[in-house]
Amino acid sequence: MMNLDESKYRGASAWQKDAYSFTTGQFAKLDRKYRRHCGPTAITNLLYTLAQREGRPIEEKPEAVFQRIARMGQRRLVYMNADILKRFGGTSDLFAPFLIAACLRAYGLHEYKVRGPYLATAKRICSELDRGAILYMELHRHPVYGGHHMLCYGYRIENGKLMLRTADGWITRIHDLPAGQELFSLCTVIIRK
Repeated sequence: MMNLDESKYRGASAWQKDAYSFTTGQFAKLDRKYRRHCGPTAITNLLYTLAQREGRPIEEKPEAVFQRIARMGQRRLVYMNADILKRFGGTSDLFAPFLIAACLRAYGLHEYKVRGPYLATAKRICSELDRGAILYMELHRHPVYGGHHMLCYGYRIENGKLMLRTADGWITRIHDLPAGQELFSLCTVIIRK
């Protein structure tokens, strides 16, 4: 695979102290009983992380930020708060970058650009993280998550296997996720201009 020091994270060092990991469970029982809301949760994590990194922490409570993002997504027809037949609803894979860009503008984070979505190959993931990007990952048919959106802050190689530093929206800490070509479908790149 790649020749990397197995004991070090790549990409993640720039985000380590600023990375947020709110969970879908924190937002599920808000006023609209949110369903399939991993996209707005990941974008909430992204906004808090970038704002912290820029030294302009968001003063609003995470629940208020999440609700604003969900409403923006619904108005733009990018996010649908529904779970129809356990297959339809949630955040559109192809249009998520437009929602991310709109949210960055809404929170005054003009220093960042959004690119994608791209096929999330190991080469793409590692090269973008090496450039200092954060990745908005769109998983499909994942053995644990199924269809799911999350953030990726960095990676490392452990015993020849690619391990991603993620805020998966399920647990309240940044943790490693073993990656395989079968796990990911698309990624959107968020990087400083």
